[in-house]
Amino acid sequence: MLKFIRLVPNCFWILYFVFLANLGYAQEAENLFHKQYSKLSFVFQPSILKKSDAWNRDGSTYPSMQFTNDFSYQFGFYYNFAQSGNFNFKTGVIAKEFIPKFDLNIDNAELGNVDYLLTQFDPYNQFIISIPIKTDYYLKLNQKFNLTFGAGLNLNLITGANDEVITLINIDNQQGQEVLIYDAYSNGHQAINFSYELAMGIQHKSKWALIDLSFFINNSLFPDYVEGEYHINNLQNSPSKTGDFIIRNNFYGLSLNVSPKKGWLRKKG
Repeated sequence: MLKFIRLVPNCFWILYFVFLANLGYAQEAENLFHKQYSKLSFVFQPSILKKSDAWNRDGSTYPSMQFTNDFSYQFGFYYNFAQSGNFNFKTGVIAKEFIPKFDLNIDNAELGNVDYLLTQFDPYNQFIISIPIKTDYYLKLNQKFNLTFGAGLNLNLITGANDEVITLINIDNQQGQEVLIYDAYSNGHQAINFSYELAMGIQHKSKWALIDLSFFINNSLFPDYVEGEYHINNLQNSPSKTGDFIIRNNFYGLSLNVSPKKGWLRKKG
């Protein structure tokens, strides 16, 4: 406990001196975008779509439906429309792959020892067009690097099916008969929702571009994309199950932003 008490003043003084050192660079965002770099940024952000929620109504965990984490390609651009001191404000358009996938937690013995791969089902194959409003704070480290801290709100336009979606999974048993083991139904898919974003990263001021690499978290606020109901039936050793699921557009990953040097579109000579 005494070590912790001694550590707190030390941390305070470190943060205090970092703050004082940064006062001399209080115009960092203005200097970068008013004098050196284009206000247009190109964005590529490989991401993970976090698994959505599914549960059996009776509280059991087997057999069940289980969502998985999945990769998401994301790309687009930002327009850095305003700067004040160390703060940068931007908007833009980001396209996001949105394909929530799920597995069925069912042993092959339940299927009559027929070897089926009950994984990676994706009946909700969507794309998101996201329109963000974000602010970044630049903490200058030296002439070449900044720390960046970001926060924002996103309007998400979700493409794809907005009507009811019915999912049926059948298997062929040992008698050659087709048996329905899983069915699901959902309706009322939301074509528009909102999410928030938090980010932290490092920024490099090169001769040809301003390069920002950040880790970000983007979580949906409201409404959820869709809710649905599923049934697992006709297993050899386990009773039938009824459950519910909610699909959300939650992501985390790396965001690479590149702002070219001013005048990069002008012809030389």
